[in-house]
Amino acid sequence: MPTVTDSDLKELKDLINNRFDKLEVRIQAMEIGQAKIESRLEEWKNSVQKIPDLAEKVGELKNWKQIGLTLSGTFIGAAITYLARH
Repeated sequence: MPTVTDSDLKELKDLINNRFDKLEVRIQAMEIGQAKIESRLEEWKNSVQKIPDLAEKVGELKNWKQIGLTLSGTFIGAAITYLARH
């Protein structure tokens, strides 16, 4: 069985340290990316919170539009019926 020398141990130690260094760099890059995403989400937070209010207002406008069109159609139909009889 071959014996382990100090140079073998140093080579193994360097290999492990290099892997940890690369891993640390990747973790730091991921943390920076996560911070960017969090800041972007924080910027959008106010806009996203307004969506339900805007949807409600659009729904209200849609209802008023439908009511207006229905009433207009009713008056136009009544006027045509009245004019046709006279």
